[in-house]
Amino acid sequence: MSIIVDHAERQKEIMRKALHLFGQNGYPDVTYRQIADACGLSRTSLYKYFTNKREIFDSALQHLVLSLGEEFRATVRSNPTLSVTDKLQMVLEQAIDLMLRKPDLLQTILEYILALHRQSEPVARKIRRHTVAFRRTLINLIREGVSKGEFAPVDAALVSDHIHALMESAAIRIMLSDQVDREQLVAHGNAVIRALKKR
Repeated sequence: MSIIVDHAERQKEIMRKALHLFGQNGYPDVTYRQIADACGLSRTSLYKYFTNKREIFDSALQHLVLSLGEEFRATVRSNPTLSVTDKLQMVLEQAIDLMLRKPDLLQTILEYILALHRQSEPVARKIRRHTVAFRRTLINLIREGVSKGEFAPVDAALVSDHIHALMESAAIRIMLSDQVDREQLVAHGNAVIRALKKR
């Protein structure tokens, strides 16, 4: 009796195991062969899903981003009675906690981006593609806050960029320091949110 393989699930499994390897060893030190071995596949079988290491990493990151986007939206949807301020604070704390849980993956992503930059590849568009779910959640919440009169009239996209820059700074601190104060990172985010409030 032949075994039916769910290709979509197998793809997700490959991406999940590859991300774990990348987080452990860094992007440059992981080989296509190691990914195949970790997934219990031959190189030929792995090639049916992904043609090279870079495609695996890009796809895994995109899948992670989509999953996180759904988590952010679920956080907002599951707390409909909260103020927009509280929802925004929850999303920022969720993002900070995620980064604190995965510092090795943050390091790997930075190494990958720097490697692309050294090869003179345009990285800005790639970064925006991988952060679009977070930015969209921020923009929607800021617009909601403005429309409800909770926030002062602001350019939601501009404020979203400011908050995102704050999160990028937090990511670098998490990567470089052994002792990161979570509450301090949260306080920085909350300070930006307080500044949005209508006087």
